[in-house]
Amino acid sequence: MKLDNWEQDAIETRLDRLGMAFIEFNEFAEFSEQYDLSWGEPIQETDLEDILEAKLNQSYKDYKLSKSDYFQNCKTMLTSEKAALSKCHQIFEFYMEKKALGSTTKYLDKDFGPMRKSDLDRCKFTLYKNGEPPKKGYADPREVEFAWAEELCAHKGVKP
Repeated sequence: MKLDNWEQDAIETRLDRLGMAFIEFNEFAEFSEQYDLSWGEPIQETDLEDILEAKLNQSYKDYKLSKSDYFQNCKTMLTSEKAALSKCHQIFEFYMEKKALGSTTKYLDKDFGPMRKSDLDRCKFTLYKNGEPPKKGYADPREVEFAWAEELCAHKGVKP
C-alpha cells in the first residue's frame, strides 16, 4: 500500500496514541479494519493499551499500588508519577490520622536519604545506584544536604 507522508503520520499517530513508541496488535488490527484489511487474528478483549490508558486516567487517590510500581522492590521508590502520588497520599493520610490522635511523629523514609547528618554512605547510594556520580557535573554526595520540609519552610520564613 503506497501512502503519502501525511497518511503515514496519521497512521502512526492513531496507532501510537499514548506516545509510547509501540503499536499493540489490537490497535493495528482495529485500525486495519477501517480499511477492510483483516489479518485473520481475533481482537483480544484484554487490550493492554486500553488498560494502561484507564490506569493513567485514574485519580492517584483511587490508584492501587502493585509490585510493579515499586522500583527494585523498594516501597518508597516508585516507577511512575501516579504511583508516587498515590504513595504520598497514603503516607499523608496515615500521618494526618496519627496527628489527630495527638502524635507528633514525623515520617522518616527508611529507604531514602541519610538517617543522620554524618551518614555519607547512605546519601551516596540514595543519589546514585553505585554511590558515585555517573558523569562530571553531577552533585557530589558530600555536598548534598537533606532537610525536613519544616526546616526549609522555617529558613524561608513560611509556616508549613
